[in-house]
Amino acid sequence: MSLYDRLTDFDGRLLRNITSLRVSTDLFDDLVPDGAGRAAALAADLRMRPARTGVVDRGLHYSQAIGYPFTSDGTVASRYGDGSVRVWYGALDATTGIAETCWHQLQQLAAIEGVAAPVTRYRAVYEVRARGLFLELRGKEAEHPELLDDDYAATQAIGKHAAAQGLPGLLYPSARWPDGSCLAAFRAEPLSQPLLQHYLTYRIDTIAQTVTVERTPGVVERVLHASDLRRYR
Repeated sequence: MSLYDRLTDFDGRLLRNITSLRVSTDLFDDLVPDGAGRAAALAADLRMRPARTGVVDRGLHYSQAIGYPFTSDGTVASRYGDGSVRVWYGALDATTGIAETCWHQLQQLAAIEGVAAPVTRYRAVYEVRARGLFLELRGKEAEHPELLDDDYAATQAIGKHAAAQGLPGLLYPSARWPDGSCLAAFRAEPLSQPLLQHYLTYRIDTIAQTVTVERTPGVVERVLHASDLRRYR
């Protein structure tokens, strides 16, 4: 099975889970005593916010949710980018986005010597529309296990070749979550309509190799161990 024999005409919503530029605050901690009630209040608050934001908000949301990878340091390498190709990543579902980012947070902190105490990181989750003709890699991981490997040499070569062919990006299987799918875009044009969904808090324990994920501060949504975040066959 060739890696380049199938394209998908994709038009859908993705979730972009990124480092938050501000600390997530619980607006209702002094009004609602229990975690479930605070979560409901926060969800209602998000629903009541105007669907159309002002020019400044649209610019800020676009730069954070879409623009940043295409304007930041181009030398940063990733799964499908060798540093010469700028790549934007999004997940097709929230759980996959959490799994992917938890893995990278654990790896980043593990590379820093002397980190023993738990570390707190804040995240923002945006919904973004993607529309275009993308290289389809999903379903090929059994024949091409390099798609799930921690060594990015093969996937970076795939990304470089696809970008050189003028493709806007590719759809690929998540290496971190079963049946999870992600999209990598090589340019910003196929991406639009960024909408802030919610904030997350990651409490990262490098010794236990776990990430505790909270949507409402103090209310645990899930705990992921590094061993949960591998899909090797």
